[in-house]
Amino acid sequence: MRIEFTNRRHAVSASRVAFEARVDGRAVWCSVSLDALNDRFGNSGVSAHALVSTFDANRPTIERAAREVLEKNSAQSVELETRDFE
Repeated sequence: MRIEFTNRRHAVSASRVAFEARVDGRAVWCSVSLDALNDRFGNSGVSAHALVSTFDANRPTIERAAREVLEKNSAQSVELETRDFE
C-alpha cells in the first residue's frame, strides 16, 4: 500500500483539520480533532488559522498517526483523536 499526503488541508467548523492522503492513487480524507490539537500539540485557538497553523507545525507526527490507522483500516477515512497520539 502506497500512502502519500498532499498539501490539501483545511479547518472544518473550528473543530477539526481535514487533510488528504493518496492511497494507491485514490484520495482518502483524514482529519485530526480540535481536542487532539489542543491536548497533544498545544493549540489554544479556535480560528481556522490557529488550527491549520498547529496542524502544519506538527504535520509529520499527525501524518505518521494517520498512516498507522490507514494501514490498519484498509485505507478508509481516518478521524484522529487524542488517544491516537498516546
